[in-house]
Amino acid sequence: MKRELSPDDLYKIREALSWIFVDTAVEFAYIARQVEGYDPEQIKEILYSEVAVVCAGNLECVLPPIWTGFEPDSLNRDIEQMLLANKNSWIRRQLHKLHTARLRYSYREAWEELSAHLKQSN
Repeated sequence: MKRELSPDDLYKIREALSWIFVDTAVEFAYIARQVEGYDPEQIKEILYSEVAVVCAGNLECVLPPIWTGFEPDSLNRDIEQMLLANKNSWIRRQLHKLHTARLRYSYREAWEELSAHLKQSN
């Protein structure tokens, strides 16, 4: 059931999903517990159109600089800045859609794994 997410909800969800992009073993069961109770489609949208856009570069470089977790305040600030920039620019919105499509393809297995754990917790 889709609902309006508060800033605190978004903060919590984004921080949990960011662990997918840290250069360590991903604990999908832990992430699923952090986001349970929220609509899976909203979680999926936040994963690909917000968190992955900001965090995926960590896993796409030769030596990932972040392996102890993203700093939640910086993460949320970066996401909010990206969303504002997209809101103010048609070109950025179009590029964002293309980038998100690539991320959906590249990280589809991450969503499948998380989704399986979300179904187990329900």
